[in-house]
Amino acid sequence: MDRKQRRRTNKSAGAPIQLARVLGSGSNKIKRKIRDIERLLQKKKDVLPDTVLIEKERALEALRLELHNAEQRVKIQNNAKKYHMVRFFERKKALRRYTKSVKEGDADAVRERSIDLCYVVNFPKTEKYIALYPSEESESRDTDDKKGVAKTEARRAQFRDLVAAKMDAGTLPVPLKDILKGKKLDRDDTGVQLETGESRASKEASISESEKEDEDEDDFFE
Repeated sequence: MDRKQRRRTNKSAGAPIQLARVLGSGSNKIKRKIRDIERLLQKKKDVLPDTVLIEKERALEALRLELHNAEQRVKIQNNAKKYHMVRFFERKKALRRYTKSVKEGDADAVRERSIDLCYVVNFPKTEKYIALYPSEESESRDTDDKKGVAKTEARRAQFRDLVAAKMDAGTLPVPLKDILKGKKLDRDDTGVQLETGESRASKEASISESEKEDEDEDDFFE
């Protein structure tokens, strides 16, 4: 193998290493890398070898996923700071109401308060928190925005119904018995998630792509 061939081989072998340096970094760095690869594909797609095209397209896929994860991490951190106090007080209120219902022996009320308590703890970290017990001040402030109020109420009902269904199925990230012991969502657990038509399509596409990669003998990520 001559020097030119060795240089080409080393450059190709170093591609996964260069990608690894970007993964886990900030979103701006990932975006720049995505733009660099997109520009390269746009300018030289017709002349690049198939192996290089596959490498770059898979790198793009990995980078876009990492960008999504990085943006989610930022969103989770911002929501944690912004809604920490309201969730803290709502948890205390929900727990008081649950305890009162248990003492009174009202089975229907116990179930409703159980759902409320599970809602507060399992509400997704990636979403703007929708209070179960909005203050009078926030209600009066939103009175003029009837469409916004209706949308918020519908969204709250969606999450509460989801929590109730998962509570009955025993699939909540943090079940009631653990909540009563003081447990919260784990650091890496984002809580319950509503599955929209878009997310279902994305999941199906991801599964399909994964099956294709299992059949592919390309060793790009090895």
